[in-house]
Amino acid sequence: MIKPTTTLSASNLPPSLRVFWDTAPEQFRIAAILTALDCYCALGTRIRAKYVYDLEPHALLIQLLVLGEPGSGKSFTRPIVKQLLRPLKLKDIEQKRIEQAYNDLKKTAAKNKQLPEEPITCTRNLQTITRAKLVKRADMFIRKYGEPLSFFFFNEELATMTESNKRAFADLNTMDRLAYDLGAEYGSDTLSDASYNADVDIIYCSLFCGTENALNEYINKRAIEGGNCTRKILTRIDEDLLGEDAPVFRRQTEQERNLITQTIARLMDETYTDDDRLQPILNIDMEWIENSVRKWCAEQRTIILKTGSRAHNCFYKRASVSAWRLTCMLYHLWCIDDIPNPSTLSPIKKHCIKFYHFMAQYILDGLLTQWGRQYDEMHKHDDDVNKGVVTPLYDQIPTQFSRDQLQELCAKLGLSPARIFLHKWKKAKLIHQPDLHQEIYIKNYIKN
Repeated sequence: MIKPTTTLSASNLPPSLRVFWDTAPEQFRIAAILTALDCYCALGTRIRAKYVYDLEPHALLIQLLVLGEPGSGKSFTRPIVKQLLRPLKLKDIEQKRIEQAYNDLKKTAAKNKQLPEEPITCTRNLQTITRAKLVKRADMFIRKYGEPLSFFFFNEELATMTESNKRAFADLNTMDRLAYDLGAEYGSDTLSDASYNADVDIIYCSLFCGTENALNEYINKRAIEGGNCTRKILTRIDEDLLGEDAPVFRRQTEQERNLITQTIARLMDETYTDDDRLQPILNIDMEWIENSVRKWCAEQRTIILKTGSRAHNCFYKRASVSAWRLTCMLYHLWCIDDIPNPSTLSPIKKHCIKFYHFMAQYILDGLLTQWGRQYDEMHKHDDDVNKGVVTPLYDQIPTQFSRDQLQELCAKLGLSPARIFLHKWKKAKLIHQPDLHQEIYIKNYIKN
């Protein structure tokens, strides 16, 4: 995976996230903080924020893929998930006991005995699940609370999901696209009495660990075309590990454990009241980062105008959204960890802006490296270099060129007609035409 030019350090992270950076081996640090942020976002299911390009607020929904060879250490995710989601697990255990008691009653009750109404139970941790059960679980949130809550979908072996129940998983693959956005409802209406039918807003944060082969089964050609891959954050832990000793994570100190416990408690308190009702929606003001988001996106569009890459044009948009959502949680953690006063708020925002730039580029590079070439080939865009990396069309033309030269190169590379690039490059002031009566153009060297 290409490493972003912006660097990230422990000082850029709030205390409750810095713990996972400090306790992880160097090659696992990014994966460790992404895993922790994914869990924190699931806990912060009542948080909303407005993204600069959207009218409706976003929930902080993250879909993370940890990729590595067998034996590379992907199981490091398990203790992080167990630690951060322990309160949700305990609530789920209590709810499942209620479900089991009702099921036992149904089995033992006389046929003519009227049973009490089925209890409304809400569980949020998933590992593998059928479509009907997932619809029912999501509908229970509406019946009990009147609003959707995010699930946390965790599976240490992606292969078990793609191999064991292909039919059910195909349904979940469809839901994957809808689960990324708040308000995208999934409707189920079947003839089967054994099924569960409802129109529900299924939302979840997910964390799947897998190998390259398992990932290829999960994100197949249809998933790439359908946009599943653009919703993912891909982090690799098997780079530069050839011949290396097994990774060793440092144990957390008591002070670090207490800090994380306090942060989890605050996030849970922001979700549930003492009598198990939902807290009001918590809106976070992220207007201060909008200019940074616009600037990064504008830089990507300039690169796209030069390369003509459809993959880059598609991937950068959701890379920005995912990075922004992570940054929202980062900012919230800074605030609840340190409860900053106005004098410290500005440095915290600078840390968050740096984090956004790092993550946006990290996510985009991961998407382009994994699926960029395949996406471009699906749209008849070919290149002669390694997957996910394209030689910019703008850089392939000479400093001075004619329309016919550009048209010939576009035809050779299977790109859009030359007139489209000329129009966009002129508009972006990447080229100029000295004589309007001659179709000769000169490149303007504008830094990205």
